[in-house]
Amino acid sequence: MSIFENRKLKLTAKSPLHIGSVEQRITRFEFIQQGQYIYPISEDKLSVFLQKKNLISHYVSAVERDGNKFSLADFFKNKAVSLKIEDLEALSNGRKIKLLDDASRMQDFKPFIRDGFGAPYMPGTSIKGAIRTALLYNVLKAYKDTNPAGFKTTVEDRIINDVANRVNKRWLFQWANEKWLEGFVLGNKNKSPNTDWLRMLHISDAYSSSNIDTILIPANILKKENKWTYKKEYSGQNTSIWVECIPENTVLEFEAVWDKKLLEDFKRCNSGPMLPDNLDAIFDIVTYWSNDVFTFEKGVSSGHNLQNWYKNNTSTFRVGFGSGMISTTIAMLLPEDLRKKVRNYAGLNRGNDIAPKSRRIWLKNNNAVPFGWAVLEVVA
Repeated sequence: MSIFENRKLKLTAKSPLHIGSVEQRITRFEFIQQGQYIYPISEDKLSVFLQKKNLISHYVSAVERDGNKFSLADFFKNKAVSLKIEDLEALSNGRKIKLLDDASRMQDFKPFIRDGFGAPYMPGTSIKGAIRTALLYNVLKAYKDTNPAGFKTTVEDRIINDVANRVNKRWLFQWANEKWLEGFVLGNKNKSPNTDWLRMLHISDAYSSSNIDTILIPANILKKENKWTYKKEYSGQNTSIWVECIPENTVLEFEAVWDKKLLEDFKRCNSGPMLPDNLDAIFDIVTYWSNDVFTFEKGVSSGHNLQNWYKNNTSTFRVGFGSGMISTTIAMLLPEDLRKKVRNYAGLNRGNDIAPKSRRIWLKNNNAVPFGWAVLEVVA
């Protein structure tokens, strides 16, 4: 009998998905737009190209002169260098991103993570991170439902004290992870990453079985004040964060493995209630969590056409850019006034405004679309 339980799964994007790269942003130093495509330029390919054209010294001078205003596209235009499609594909190692909006004001964008071969993928760590949030949320929701007084004393009062004592913002919820997910015993170890229940779960990176044509779109900041409005620049234009995304309906495939031998070790060393002990139970919890997030976001979006997206779509998973406070913490379980305290301390202080106050959305044909939603399915 195998000591591992295996499942093959697929993740189907229901809205644009973005997972950040080591390169946090790509600027006009590093990309060229031609038509409806953006070509991120390889530094190595560019240096060879400039050398062939005898432009290296001119390039260095232009960078020193223009500083942050330097544009690679303008540099070539000023030097009367006409770049053909084959030139751009060579300079970008064949990588191009379809542009779905007016990018005339775009100065930089957030690239999607890619592997060593240049293929976009969803890291297993990102998927597992969302699963971890779902598991912690489910444990604490059950605690709140069965013992509301205990939840208030153990969770709510702890958060209130941590905010008042100005604990490190990065560790504001870490104690809950340590208490409910790592608070086990294994051999001579206890309450550490070595005794983390999710050590039993292994998630592979997720890839598409076909080439993915990523898209470049602006994320607008939708905020709730007296009414829903968009954050704007001094120019009156919407504030935009440009992000490279996997588009809707893209299918990613990955594998989940559950270590049954490690599960038996945990059970042998610990007494009392255990956390989920198989993959089906884990995926059920993910569904419960995502349904709660989906319902919350649908309700909050009332009064804006963002709610139309939630009325017309279904989803069982959320991950990556735009997921926000509700999807990445246990904030849904906290009363509104405490969510405000957490937001004002750990994020931007918005006083008594609703928490969270803003959402990142894509205006697709003037219809608001959220980021990060997908359908998670077990296929084998």
